[in-house]
Amino acid sequence: MRSRHIYSVLFIAIFGCNLHASQVDFEIELAPTKFVLPAFSEEYSDRESTIAPEEYELAEELKALLGNKDFDAVKSKLESYYDLELSTAILAVKAQVYFAIKDYANAEKTYLGVLKRKPQLVRVHEELGQLYLITRQFEKAQTHFAKAISYGSASALVHGQLGYLNLQRNGAFSAIYAYQKALTLEPTNQAWQQGLLTALLACEMLPSANALLNDLIKQNPQQQSLWLNKAAIELKLKQPEAALEAVEHALLLGDVSVQNLQVAARLHLKLKSYDRALALINKHLTEHQVSVQNVKEYLYWLNQAQRWQDSERILEQFMKSAEIEPKDKSELAYYRANIYLAKKQITKARTEFKAALRYDPNNALAILDYAKLLLEQQQLIESESLFMRAQAFAQTRLHAKLGLVQLYVNSEDIQAAYHLLLEVKNQYPDTAGISQQLEIIENLAKLNDQTKV
Repeated sequence: MRSRHIYSVLFIAIFGCNLHASQVDFEIELAPTKFVLPAFSEEYSDRESTIAPEEYELAEELKALLGNKDFDAVKSKLESYYDLELSTAILAVKAQVYFAIKDYANAEKTYLGVLKRKPQLVRVHEELGQLYLITRQFEKAQTHFAKAISYGSASALVHGQLGYLNLQRNGAFSAIYAYQKALTLEPTNQAWQQGLLTALLACEMLPSANALLNDLIKQNPQQQSLWLNKAAIELKLKQPEAALEAVEHALLLGDVSVQNLQVAARLHLKLKSYDRALALINKHLTEHQVSVQNVKEYLYWLNQAQRWQDSERILEQFMKSAEIEPKDKSELAYYRANIYLAKKQITKARTEFKAALRYDPNNALAILDYAKLLLEQQQLIESESLFMRAQAFAQTRLHAKLGLVQLYVNSEDIQAAYHLLLEVKNQYPDTAGISQQLEIIENLAKLNDQTKV
């Protein structure tokens, strides 16, 4: 008997593995990123090339017509000339007019004609890039925005839109400089702020993204989305206290999504601020639809803290407030059984295990844990039956076999225990400590044989 007891103590190191629900990751839900790019304003910059002296009269006439936005008259006037007759300055105006009346094909053709004469005209590259952006020819748009910048463009719009195109087509890192320059030129432009933040986050440049967010929050402390973004970054930086502070700021600014409400509650649980956590959990239970998985996540943290009464109250409140499927009732009964086990209320635990299996006979964890409880109470026949059932499920198969080994040891059937443990070793060779335990039980089998002799 002494040798059997020694083996039981050693074997429990394998058998006692925890299969209960584990800690879930914290993930802030953020609104989808929507880029709102400023449209082409149709306000044309000053000429970079000069008109010919003989065009002065024509230029004044065109200026008057453009001032009245009489683009059709300008178009008719300019089309009365061959392109070769016009200077690059007037030809650029012709391209702009085509652009304004959405004749994109002629606008493109005319812009390209201007660039053949003067390939370094910054304004023409900017406008042609805009045209290609509007017509969704993104590669060409990138090319001309890049050329405009290389020739000296200081337009925040061009830098910002090149950043957007780089972010969408070439990856976030290529977008960072363009957005930084755009933001330098227009520090309060939210499109450039958002673009730079998105690029930094995509590149996992979290400290830089956090620094930018801190500046943006100073500028717009009432913008809830900024606080949620900050919470997301702080979580990635493994700073739960700072993340929680940011989420709480977001909560002060209005309702948040159910997922973010859950994150706030779970962070409070993790940081042991239980009163606030329970207030948020109650808000979730009373104001929103709650899934069994949500409840299980809350129970995980409460049970970790041995807050059994709070766990029971949440379970009771949930059971009253929801129409629950039998399978979910089984899950909840299983959790309640484990709460009673932790409180050493064995009779109640057995009742809940039975309820769990009544609602769902295939609740693998309930079958396994109930078998363990019965084994501890030396009810070996019923325990063996449940361990056999638990072997049918991949989730519990290994532990069910180990439970049977323990049961055979307890009933002094050392040969059966040895052969089953050998089978476990062959099927699960990476099980921690299996070789040592097999050696021990082999020695027990030999000792048992010697005792019989």
